[in-house]
Amino acid sequence: MAALIAGFGVINLVRWFFTVEGLKGDARDEYATRRTSKPGTIKDVSEADFITLYVASFQPRWMLYAAGAVVAVLLVSPPALLFLPMAYEQVWLMNGAPEWGNRTGYVYMFSLMFSLCFIWAVVAAAFARLFHQRAPEPFHHALARARGEPIPEDSTWRRRPKWARNIRPNPTSND
Repeated sequence: MAALIAGFGVINLVRWFFTVEGLKGDARDEYATRRTSKPGTIKDVSEADFITLYVASFQPRWMLYAAGAVVAVLLVSPPALLFLPMAYEQVWLMNGAPEWGNRTGYVYMFSLMFSLCFIWAVVAAAFARLFHQRAPEPFHHALARARGEPIPEDSTWRRRPKWARNIRPNPTSND
């Protein structure tokens, strides 16, 4: 099972690498096209900087985070499987060591399985949080910043939900 999980991580890393290489080629083509048809959009931006911005904005970052989460789960699981039975035994003894809760029963197996699943969920949540916190800015904003211009007002980026468009804050409220 661990080999399958590690294989998933390796496949994601390989897919990410080849996708980024393809994006670099697309960025070179896009830069050449912009040089002839829209030179104002790449004013004062070198080809290398354009490629870096393009790849940073369009790369499939989820593949890296999925691979990282898989590696973290594989590294966390063995110590967790050593620690969880010891913790279960301490809790069992503190509760008077009832016979129905010994280390051979369903309560023990249930606790061990769901504790391990909880640890995996915490790892996944940490990587999901990193994924969303480290999201790159949109490509057009990054390109404007590279040209030294202010970020364009873009109403399509981080649009308010439909249900909240008509809601206005109450200026007299003391909240």
